Amino acid sequence: MFVLTRISDVIPVAPELFDADYTQVLVEEIDRKYANKVISDVGLCITLYDFVLKGRIVSCTEEHIRVSMDFVQDIIIPSYALQTPSYFDSAERLWVWKYSEGQEKFYMDLHEEIRFRVTNINFTRVTKTAKGIQATTTEATDKAENEGVVTAGDMRQSLARRRSSSVDLSDNDPTPSAIHILGTIDEDGLGLSSWWTS
Repeated sequence: MFVLTRISDVIPVAPELFDADYTQVLVEEIDRKYANKVISDVGLCITLYDFVLKGRIVSCTEEHIRVSMDFVQDIIIPSYALQTPSYFDSAERLWVWKYSEGQEKFYMDLHEEIRFRVTNINFTRVTKTAKGIQATTTEATDKAENEGVVTAGDMRQSLARRRSSSVDLSDNDPTPSAIHILGTIDEDGLGLSSWWTS
C-alpha cells in the first residue's frame, strides 16, 4: 500500500548548480535527501510526486492571474495566493509585488515565465439532463491544506477528499473548461523566474 505524503522543506542547492536546469537540480537534491529513506510515522520514501511548475502569464485581473502551459490554459493564481504584499496596478493592468518599502517594484508582466505550486485541481463534467445542460465540478482538496501548514514533526497526511457542486447552464452560457487548476506563488522561490535569476 502506498500513501501520498506532503512534506514542506527547504532544499539547499550549491551555488555552482544555480545555472543548471532548476527542476532537474531540485529533483536530484530531493531524491538525494528522501529517496530510500524511512520517515518516522510515514514509512519508506519512494519517489518525488509533485514539484513546482512553470508557465506563462496570459492575463491579469483584479481577482487573479491566469497562467498558461502548453497543454492547459486554465491555471488561476488568485489574488490571495500572490507574493505578499502585492497590489493590482489598474493603470498597467498588472499585478505588482512590493518586496519592501523603498525597494524596486516587481511587475508580473504578461508572457513572462512564472513558477507556481498547484494547490487545487477542479474537474468539470458537462451533461445533458431532463432540465437542460448541467455542469458538475468535482474539487480534489487536501485535508492538511485546509488545516494549516505541514511541519516536519507532523508529516502524516490524509488522502484527498472530494467535493462536488452542480449548476444548470443555459444555452447562452459558455461551456466551462474540463479542468481548472489553482496555484500559489506566495512562497520563497516562486513567482517570475526573472526575480530569482537576477
